[in-house]
Amino acid sequence: MKAAYFDCFNGASETMLLAALIDAGADVDRLRADLTALVPDGCTLSLMREPGTLGSQVSLLAPAGTSLKEMKDVVTFLQTARLSKSVQERTLRAYHKLALAEAKLGGTTPERVFLRDHGLLERFLTVVGIGIALELLGVSIVYASPLPMGSGLVQTVHGPLPNPQPLVVEILAGVPVYDNGMPGEKVSPLAAALLATMVREFGALPAFRLEAQGWGRDATSAGGELPQAARVLLGQLQATGSEGREMVSVIETNIDDANPQFYEYVVEKLFTEGAIDVFLTPVIMKGGRPAIKLTAIAPNEKVDALGAIIFAETPSVGIRTYQAERQVLNREIMAIQTDFGPIRVKVARQMGAIANLMPEYKDCVTAARSQGVPLKVVWQATLMQALREVGGPGLPSPRG
Repeated sequence: MKAAYFDCFNGASETMLLAALIDAGADVDRLRADLTALVPDGCTLSLMREPGTLGSQVSLLAPAGTSLKEMKDVVTFLQTARLSKSVQERTLRAYHKLALAEAKLGGTTPERVFLRDHGLLERFLTVVGIGIALELLGVSIVYASPLPMGSGLVQTVHGPLPNPQPLVVEILAGVPVYDNGMPGEKVSPLAAALLATMVREFGALPAFRLEAQGWGRDATSAGGELPQAARVLLGQLQATGSEGREMVSVIETNIDDANPQFYEYVVEKLFTEGAIDVFLTPVIMKGGRPAIKLTAIAPNEKVDALGAIIFAETPSVGIRTYQAERQVLNREIMAIQTDFGPIRVKVARQMGAIANLMPEYKDCVTAARSQGVPLKVVWQATLMQALREVGGPGLPSPRG
């Protein structure tokens, strides 16, 4: 699974994050084309790099005077835009986080919040661009370092206030932060909202096989002990133990008013969309009502798509999602020659020793039907032949 780690050693802005992803290899021509297609009058995405410096600066210009004033404008734009579901959801979550914080500070609701300069089209497109860039790079999961909070005063809509400003504090509630001793605002509100909603875990660099790096600089970078920059590291997550471990998402919902004939169709659609496993569990809900708990285990990047299927195909009005660690033994498929023809066998190994042998059910069914023999005879004969050829559970392979 490909991961991105944002190292925000001296802060983060939305332009720094986008520039870092482009510097790490996101196709800038494809990104520019996708963003330009969203704006009828066009937009301009430019990269600037000074000789002898790490990373790039990004500048995104949209038609003057265009902005999204309220959350309803954000929702309308995303609903009509030709964007993937994951990019739409990532953008919406960031702006909703921002609006929730603004609403709490202003004693109102997110729907009535005026987005001010956060709704400027170039800023909105920068947030969208970050989602597109992550998708272009094939990133499935995002991590980040703890976020630095600068010192001194920062200019806000309420006048000069101590840094970090109230909006950033509200957005980053629950996120690990620290004072890096540098003056000025280090994390912009939009970058804070993006990181707070897309980062799986804030902390040290996770164990992964490094593939690329990218550096994004702020347009105001000048002087100071540290550059006003952020970097992103890309890599494949590595197993933390002897066997493969990975983080997956578990999606659940309790349903007590669905036609039971529909479940087979729903389960099939979830598998087709990319679920690792789907299962149904009888449960008793409040009031003694019998119900079915629908559970899907999926890669993290599939949560939104699978949730959309559940909402569309069942009467459910709410789902639960949480993270779980999945440990998987090393597996391979081997073709075993039997008296009934070649049949595939799944071989699972732990620490190099065979832990399990399982003939493929569909192959056994096909052989049983074609040969006119009981299914159990084919299955047992295949398993015995596999034991002779590759060894048994707990034993090293005879071929090793």
